[in-house]
Amino acid sequence: MKKIIFMGTPEFSVNPLISLYNSSEISIELVITGEDKKRSRNKVESTPVKKKAEQLGLRVYTPNNVNSQESLSIIDEINPDFIVVIAYGQLIKKHLLERYKDRIINIHSSLLPKYRGAAPMQWAILNREKQTGVCSMLIEKTMDTGDILDFITVDLDENTDITKLHDNLSLKSGDLIVDTIINYDDKFSHRIQQDNQLASYSQKITKEMGHISFLEDAEDIKAKIMAFSVWPSAYVIYKNEKIKIHKIHIIDKYTDSEEGKIIDVSNSGIFVNCKNKCIVIDEIQFPGKKRMDIKSFLLGNSIEKGEILK
Repeated sequence: MKKIIFMGTPEFSVNPLISLYNSSEISIELVITGEDKKRSRNKVESTPVKKKAEQLGLRVYTPNNVNSQESLSIIDEINPDFIVVIAYGQLIKKHLLERYKDRIINIHSSLLPKYRGAAPMQWAILNREKQTGVCSMLIEKTMDTGDILDFITVDLDENTDITKLHDNLSLKSGDLIVDTIINYDDKFSHRIQQDNQLASYSQKITKEMGHISFLEDAEDIKAKIMAFSVWPSAYVIYKNEKIKIHKIHIIDKYTDSEEGKIIDVSNSGIFVNCKNKCIVIDEIQFPGKKRMDIKSFLLGNSIEKGEILK
């Protein structure tokens, strides 16, 4: 029986936690997760991992500093075979790294060394990758540079949005981390050193990055909508208002009119000229309004042919 400490915080980490819990060869001795936070109306809410851990009857610890002496003492008392880190939210620093070295396993949601950093799933979609995946890896002082123990690959297509990819990779992470721990000696002996010359970095996503430019190819516009469907949402500016675009399709139609110009409006969608083709807006959301399809939108609203989306 392998004793582990699990470190994770968001929804992505829940499936791996469940997979580890369900393994007959693994015992979760402690779950370390983020602190409870105030949400809307001053309501205090626990992290998704804490909620699930408590449902499973697991011991939970929520330090504001996992590298503190108190945290180290608690971890040392358990003396785990492995520490599993999946989207925890705090950096693992020198003392923990030195003390547990090759026994700290991280899950990263890309095929390293591509997309090191904060938002690998979004950038894989933005860049219209045909494949991505998850890696189990060792942790080093520098971010996402450790040796790769194993990986699982998944295919992407033009209809893969961030929710679909997130949920798929979360499930795959559960399979991967259990297999990595159970077969650790073999994985470790065949570990792969990352080639830093092949590395790429996924910068943090900002609200401003959701702005659609119609000077882009139609396929890139669709990729942005799919990548940002949860947050921050892709948007255009129309009459000085930020309009969220939730769904489009692309047609092989192009006019020499201005990019961003509305060339037709019907129940079938809002047809907008872009760099190489025409996008058809299928679902839209105005400020303070619900998301709706174009047919429903046009029942109580108007948007005119010839107007410009910026």
